[in-house]
Amino acid sequence: MNETFDLLITGGTVLNPATGMNRQSDVAITGDRIQAIAANLSRQHAKRVLDVQGCYVTPGLIDFHVHSYWGVNPYGFDADPICRAAGVTTAVDAGSAGPINFPGFKKLIHEQARTRMLGFIALAQHGVLNDPGELENLRFADPEAAACTVAENRSIGVGIKVRLHEKSVGVNGREALRLAVKAGDASRSPVMVHIGNTAISIEEIVETLRAGDIVTHCYTPKQPSIVNHRGRLRDAVRKARERGVIFDVGHANGHFDFNLVQSAIADGLPPDIISTDLHGRLGPDNPVVDMSTTMTKFFHLGLTLDQIVTACTIKPARVIGWQDRIGSLEVRREADVAVLQLVDEPAQLRDSVGGEMLVRRRIAARWTIRRGEVFSGKG
Repeated sequence: MNETFDLLITGGTVLNPATGMNRQSDVAITGDRIQAIAANLSRQHAKRVLDVQGCYVTPGLIDFHVHSYWGVNPYGFDADPICRAAGVTTAVDAGSAGPINFPGFKKLIHEQARTRMLGFIALAQHGVLNDPGELENLRFADPEAAACTVAENRSIGVGIKVRLHEKSVGVNGREALRLAVKAGDASRSPVMVHIGNTAISIEEIVETLRAGDIVTHCYTPKQPSIVNHRGRLRDAVRKARERGVIFDVGHANGHFDFNLVQSAIADGLPPDIISTDLHGRLGPDNPVVDMSTTMTKFFHLGLTLDQIVTACTIKPARVIGWQDRIGSLEVRREADVAVLQLVDEPAQLRDSVGGEMLVRRRIAARWTIRRGEVFSGKG
């Protein structure tokens, strides 16, 4: 092979769950595309060599739940720098924009960020709010416009978002859920449902959802939980998982309990998707930190690195129907790559309810490559 490469990533183990690849190999990039994945590619044909010995080369990570509409939505923050430092090449905004302000998200966030910024469209016209809640008055629900926004923006809009906690919907939870599913049906796209402090039962929520719809904050300790008072998985939740409902972490500062996660995983519900729910109201001492920290928590809660990378790459890509574009390292695809390393050093991990875990090994993001452009991780 005598081609010239712009970038050669060499010496690492390529871990690509989408294809089952887990072996030492090199990745060559020309322009914004992957040109070759093979062992022992020649360095002399590369304009730049990135030696990643001791690291794992994975598809660019997908953070499936953030709030990136900064300066406009009250939950928004500048997610781009944090993503680039944590191996994240695609971030999915969880409903910060609704039908009436989605054009602003497209122009100000999607078109400006170096991270690929996609978005769920809120059922509420104006996106998620803080106080008052966005659907305390159902006049602000617009399933037809939300569905049209997704259908007309397939390169950005990936589904419908509805928050069902009482602060957001008041007494309107049941109708808001019905309208969200109606919008999902009309747009042929998944619905992401925020649970925790909901007036309707978890059984009603998951039984209403369709295969492919998403329960986010799935490990929230706020009621009604996916586990019962004995810490056992509720039957309706187990059945929903079996018929294809997706369970997403959505960590945030109030929706992650180490003990609940351990119980749910032990009883058969590891996460389908690992995400952070980073947003602008977490504060400087938030327990989430970033994607690599959230991944580290699951490493010490019993998941393998392969399971973790799957839940941050190909699984979320499939849920939004983007598996032919993101979530896998393949020749001729855009060069979105994360370089991760298991680092032997102590770290103090925290959940959302005061729980702490002292670990001696963590997952670090060493480099993030987005469309062939290299960014250093925070290590």
